[in-house]
Amino acid sequence: MKLRFQVEQLAHTYARKGGRDNRQQQVARMVAFAEHAEGLGAVDIGQVGGRHVVSYWRMLRAKSELADNTLYAHWLAIRSLWHLAGKVGDPPRPYSDSK
Repeated sequence: MKLRFQVEQLAHTYARKGGRDNRQQQVARMVAFAEHAEGLGAVDIGQVGGRHVVSYWRMLRAKSELADNTLYAHWLAIRSLWHLAGKVGDPPRPYSDSK
């Protein structure tokens, strides 16, 4: 629960700027990612890394067949969270089943 709270705190000001509906969707995706990372044992945003992101992509692919645009929207949310958390670089991109 601590990681989810940290993500909500980081995303609070992010959600208040820009298009309301899109930002709310992005924050919901950030929180879903945080819950997934908590399930893998992360308790702090500093413990979240590329392994958690790749695991999240695999979970999304296994759960349902999402369009590439939807996966990209999830990646944009995670990338925004990545930058809000002060992490360097970008998180891993979603993989394609054809590769």
